Amino acid sequence: MGGFDSPLGKKSCGAPQLREFDIPDESGYAGPPMENDEPVVRRRQNPQINADQIRDFQAKMQREEMPEYDEDAAEIERQIRQARKEKISGKSRLDDGAKRRIEMLLGMTRSYRRVEVGEVTFDLQTLKSKEMRDSLMVAAEYDGTIQGPFELRRQLLARSISKISDIDFANFIGTTDVEGKLQFIDAMYEPLISRVYEEYLVLAREARDKYSIKTAQEAKEVLEDLKK
Repeated sequence: MGGFDSPLGKKSCGAPQLREFDIPDESGYAGPPMENDEPVVRRRQNPQINADQIRDFQAKMQREEMPEYDEDAAEIERQIRQARKEKISGKSRLDDGAKRRIEMLLGMTRSYRRVEVGEVTFDLQTLKSKEMRDSLMVAAEYDGTIQGPFELRRQLLARSISKISDIDFANFIGTTDVEGKLQFIDAMYEPLISRVYEEYLVLAREARDKYSIKTAQEAKEVLEDLKK
């Protein structure tokens, strides 16, 4: 360490301390582009897409857009189980086509007749098997009594009358209940009931003659049909 001595004073000096600097490694730095240099454009390479990946992606999207597939499958399985149960029990429900055919057959075999009494008309129809059976069962309770024929007449007419003056019978009396129809017939005058009932008997005879077997040939054809 050095120093100096003068009239102004004495001063000693030491060696100066050096500062330390951290300098980053910029060996790969090319520096800013010069005016005459062309800019360097770096392109990003597009990833290669496999065709199988595209198909898998499309299939996945279709499955996500069609959630009803599971519901349809469940409905089909339910119908299969129901069909198996019906097959085991021996009871099968009629499909829509069979129901329509039965309805058409009933419409073809049912006969109608219109009765005009003054300004009032009565539309009569032949009865189904159940309607006839119900009428006879009720009337059978009065078998052998004076009430028997009257009860049978009112039971048949209550089910045979379909319209009164072109108004549906149920709408005309305000109810579809058979008991309500019977009460309406009970309120009719006897001559009117007798006339309507006579017309019903004519209708019943015509229907019976229409569908009855009249010749031996028809009987043979019916027998052959039953054997099929």
